[in-house]
Amino acid sequence: MTLKELREHLAKLKARAAAKLAEVKDGMEADAARSIEDEHKGILKEIGDTEEKIAKREAELEGLDQRAGTTQPTAPAPATQTPAAGEGQRSAEILALGRQAGMADDAISEALRNGSSVADFRVRAFEHLAARSSATSTSPARVIVDERETRRSAMTEALAYRMGVPVPQAGPSEAARGYMSRGLIDIAAECVGYRGGLMLNARQVDEIYTRASHTTSDFPAIFEGSVNRTLEARYALAQPTYRRISRQRNFRDFRPHTSVKLGDFPMLKKVAEDGEIKYGTFSEGKEQISVFSYAIALRITRQMLINDDLGAISELLGSYGSTVALFEETTFYASAFNGKLADGKDVFHADHANLAGTAAAITVDSVALGRAAMSKQKSLDKNPLLENRARLLLVGPDKITEAEKLVASITPATASNVNIFSGRLEPVETAQIEGTAWHMFADPASGISNYRWGYLDGYEAPRVRFDEPFGQQGFAMSVEHDFGCGATDFRGGYKNAGQ
Repeated sequence: MTLKELREHLAKLKARAAAKLAEVKDGMEADAARSIEDEHKGILKEIGDTEEKIAKREAELEGLDQRAGTTQPTAPAPATQTPAAGEGQRSAEILALGRQAGMADDAISEALRNGSSVADFRVRAFEHLAARSSATSTSPARVIVDERETRRSAMTEALAYRMGVPVPQAGPSEAARGYMSRGLIDIAAECVGYRGGLMLNARQVDEIYTRASHTTSDFPAIFEGSVNRTLEARYALAQPTYRRISRQRNFRDFRPHTSVKLGDFPMLKKVAEDGEIKYGTFSEGKEQISVFSYAIALRITRQMLINDDLGAISELLGSYGSTVALFEETTFYASAFNGKLADGKDVFHADHANLAGTAAAITVDSVALGRAAMSKQKSLDKNPLLENRARLLLVGPDKITEAEKLVASITPATASNVNIFSGRLEPVETAQIEGTAWHMFADPASGISNYRWGYLDGYEAPRVRFDEPFGQQGFAMSVEHDFGCGATDFRGGYKNAGQ
């Protein structure tokens, strides 16, 4: 390139550098700003190389003129200016760059005073603009949805509905609708990416289940999740009677938990003339309760899987909810209902003033005696209770009709026949009470309860785990449950042996 062409090229490069700097805008993402900065640095490097070439070419021409002995002055180079003209151009370019980059006047003035070159100041202006852009940039929120996780959730939901989980009124989710007609083998085939035909023989079905069970496919998690969801729904429908007469409080771990019974808040006392306020005391009692782990193993056979028989699997799990609830019921009545308290005596004991001295049928008079006994109970500090009203009449199958007759709401012919217990007592029946005995309890919501039950924290429902044992066909399924219950008091109940 000739000297003239080099000078023209230099002018174009400077124009490109200024245009590139102008591309940085407020609000631009940091990555985009850095990309522009890199391009701008490349242009500045090319400008520096071109200026070196011009200076070298000018030196060469000047040397040729001197060797030729010419006395004719060469044409003044555009870049060769008087000091005043060069300083004015530098100031103008620095001022323009500073204004465009939004730099403070003090920074621009400092650059003018200290003799900074236009190229150096251009770099500083760009860095200032990029820093301001990064500081004010706002990145739009992005919600990243894992397609695999979405598909797995949809398959789990669809399988759970097919195994008996009640479908909500709004219907399945949009993602699950596409899998509602799929069988178990269809889900397994999609999980392992099977691309064979629709008509599968028993061998192909067996191979698909084998691959789905032994690879990193989602099928075991989907199957386990759908079964867990099915069992939780059925367990939630069960309502054992022990929950009506006891209070729930979960356990932190498997160690014995102390249930502390505080006495009454100290009674207020009159303040003496000297203004002294006397300190009060209160009593406390302790009962220990533990939570334990329970489990049972079941098997989903190879035949069920190959038959794609979700109905058979659903039937296998059908009684799960009521069975676990029955387990809790029997455990409660066998261990806690009349268990021993810290004083070494049963919950219902004559020394606790909650056991009738004479067995009686469920009549107005016998129930009245029981209500009176509950109301006369004392606190740990031997103070009367503010309220300890009987609300539940708990009986076994032999006494449920007698209990219902007592509380039946019948329009009396005379005032003397008015049923005083109608709406005051609620009959509750359980098969765990044999014979003629009947009990009365306060409503646990009132704050007085003889019993406590609960789960291990974080395991508020039974759970299922799957495994494929070596050397056995099908899946092994274990149902596990962490449950605890125990007696904590005696004041909230009353017992009559019944006639």
